[in-house]
Amino acid sequence: MVIFDDSDVIIAGVHSMLAPFGERLQMVCAPVGRVAPVVADVALVDAHGHPELLMRRLNDVLSCGTFEHVAVYAWRVSERGAQAYLAAGASAVLNKAASAEQTARSIELVSEGKQVVDDFDDDPFRPSWPSSDPALSSRDLEILALLARGYDNTEIGGELFLAESTVKTYVKRLYQSLGVHTRAQAVLRAVDMGLTRHHPGA
Repeated sequence: MVIFDDSDVIIAGVHSMLAPFGERLQMVCAPVGRVAPVVADVALVDAHGHPELLMRRLNDVLSCGTFEHVAVYAWRVSERGAQAYLAAGASAVLNKAASAEQTARSIELVSEGKQVVDDFDDDPFRPSWPSSDPALSSRDLEILALLARGYDNTEIGGELFLAESTVKTYVKRLYQSLGVHTRAQAVLRAVDMGLTRHHPGA
């Protein structure tokens, strides 16, 4: 399978999440905009908080013609939206809130030619926060990616369609997970962990 996203942090996070299933899944990572002529059974396509971008991204990947199946990977998709992605050519619509095991199994089913559409909770942003790093969730990594880009809470909320108060809660819990107290420290930890090339003030 190949993982497509516009953020190196998210790519690294998804790859890390699925790494324990390496005997079942062979993964290749490719930042969006550099869709290489890779041949793969499944392409996992993420919109990184931009649902309006996802259909265009899906079409771009489908147009490559080098993937047997394409799976949309998102936090929030309506039933109507899922049907639109399937009609456009996606083989699956997978929920980012699903466990790593469930996601790995879904990808296996897709590679076998089965259509998979996950259920999406009415409140999908209820992450179970880890007690220690580096076991960060996809949502943790999205927040961390935006922190590394210098986004404030309001901008993060706008990017991920979250209330500013919700972002503050997520950032606080992310700090606890990383064992840090400031944004600069959080980004430095991300750099130390090899999760991002972005530095404070960059």
